[in-house]
Amino acid sequence: MKGHPKFKHEEKVKFQCGDKIKEGTIYIIDEYGTFSDPSDVSYDIMSTMDDGRECLYKHVTEKFVSKL
Repeated sequence: MKGHPKFKHEEKVKFQCGDKIKEGTIYIIDEYGTFSDPSDVSYDIMSTMDDGRECLYKHVTEKFVSKL
């Protein structure tokens, strides 16, 4: 819900990215809406790609994020 994020900075989470479920750490919390839904929180999540490099996944909508 806008302005009330479920997850905290540096919390370990899992999230949906396309058809994959990835694991990562909350890096940035966008508390006041997303591009597609101004009533939903989104997160920037630091994760590891399949080749081992780190990647920041931007604007992951809260409905696609859950506790690890």
